[in-house]
Amino acid sequence: MKHIFINFLLSIFFILPNWILKALTMKKEISYKNEVFDYQSMTYISLISWYMTKFGQVLDMADFSDDMRKKMSDIRMKINNNKLPKQVINKKDHIIEKKSELVLRQYSTDSEMTDKAVLFFHGGGYAISNIDVYNPVVSLMCQELNSNIFSLEYSLSPENKFPKALEEANIAFDWLKSKGFKKENIIICGDSAGAHLAASLLHDLNSKNKELPFLQVLIYPMISPSLDFPSMERLRENFLLTKEQMKWFWHYFRADESNNLDPRFDLLKIDNNNKFNTKTVIITAGFDPLCDEAEAYAAKLNDIGNDVKQIHYPSLFHGFINITRLKTAKLATMDIFREIRTNL
Repeated sequence: MKHIFINFLLSIFFILPNWILKALTMKKEISYKNEVFDYQSMTYISLISWYMTKFGQVLDMADFSDDMRKKMSDIRMKINNNKLPKQVINKKDHIIEKKSELVLRQYSTDSEMTDKAVLFFHGGGYAISNIDVYNPVVSLMCQELNSNIFSLEYSLSPENKFPKALEEANIAFDWLKSKGFKKENIIICGDSAGAHLAASLLHDLNSKNKELPFLQVLIYPMISPSLDFPSMERLRENFLLTKEQMKWFWHYFRADESNNLDPRFDLLKIDNNNKFNTKTVIITAGFDPLCDEAEAYAAKLNDIGNDVKQIHYPSLFHGFINITRLKTAKLATMDIFREIRTNL
């Protein structure tokens, strides 16, 4: 019943113009680097944070469990945050590694599709969320790109440390090639931790002189466990993702301290001679604690001589692609899909 209440509230909230929201909430605008936080997004974060604290499930970093993870995912799936595709999206789960029953979910449409495949990795700090939570955004991506999307249910920490998820990403990439998708037709994509996994996969393949995908799309990626960035400090709380959560995610993902020197773990440790022929698109958001590290990574790839493009959404926040009923978040998400489509 609780989710019925919040969905009723949100159904009203999402259609209210900003002037009404401002009159009702009387919240002051928030600015950072001469940019103003999208008012609807700011109000949404306050509303959903209140609801999750009172009636839902927040991340308890002192007493984490798989049951908590499942409850968090179940609650997220019951909240209607997303614009849904207008056409039917077909889903099929493939077991691509029998021993661990590793699942790769395929999304397709009934219409004639491109010969491209997107290998997608969901976010969640390597510790929470799953492919079911990401069904809405991946389904929408499938419709907008008219391409097969493959979403990997990779193993999560703290039960599974680095590089377990990376090994599974390699299995998924090899499986796609075994099914006839050529490297020049494969895109790797993810958001947050999933974007880290995509970039980590590319570095891993490149270091082993293996075939590379032709494009990687990194949506507000987590980059470095150092957390030593101005945006991480300035936006450390009240913007959905917090600095304390990021400390926790990195700590439980790390197998040992030597991981900090691995360029597949700390992406800023990439060698200055590590040039590759994969085009990179990096998405950043102005009110995301991870903004500066993603920008630093984009700059480093560019300095090395790689083909990299950064697209910045100054008024948005970490996680916006999963809340596309927000007006500005929807526009940005569709813009990202258009950018991918120009490369198909």
